Amino acid sequence: MAHRLKYLALKWLPWMILLWIASLTILVWSGYTLIQANTYNKNLSHQKLQNNAAPDAVFADASYWVKHKDTEKALKLYALATSSKDINIRKVAHYNMANVYLRQANQTLSDKGLEEWDKVTPLLAIAKESYREALRLDPHWMEAKYNYELVLRLAPIIESSKSSRQEENDEEITQETPPEGWPAIPGFPRGMP
Repeated sequence: MAHRLKYLALKWLPWMILLWIASLTILVWSGYTLIQANTYNKNLSHQKLQNNAAPDAVFADASYWVKHKDTEKALKLYALATSSKDINIRKVAHYNMANVYLRQANQTLSDKGLEEWDKVTPLLAIAKESYREALRLDPHWMEAKYNYELVLRLAPIIESSKSSRQEENDEEITQETPPEGWPAIPGFPRGMP
């Protein structure tokens, strides 16, 4: 009996050692990720930068820069976050990018007025596309639908202001007196006079 126990112990010893090494490796890896998560949460609570390449850290850094009014850095980081494998991070990054562009357009209009339509038009076009992408990832997202509708309502105002100027110019042209002679005859002339 003792001989058989010794034989079983020797037979299973390599598997037990392998299992022990695997358990130890998993324990060390879990401890490392726990330390990283703790550092990440401390930085979030103190509203500090993460300076990490992980998509959620990039997203957190972008949100930090939005709160500190540096939209260029925030937009760059949101663009990085949109390439994440996590769908939730991608959709919220698109949504937040669109919000930044919409805020910039509204700020430009409120500060400088209607003269800045040429600068506002591209901002609204980018905002529309970002909202569309967020809605492609989550078609039932009500906040994205609402903001997309808001951008769609702003865009026709831009187009109608340009078209109303064109209509005014057309009316001025038609109010002039018609020319006399050949140009006043309808149709094409058939030859020389």
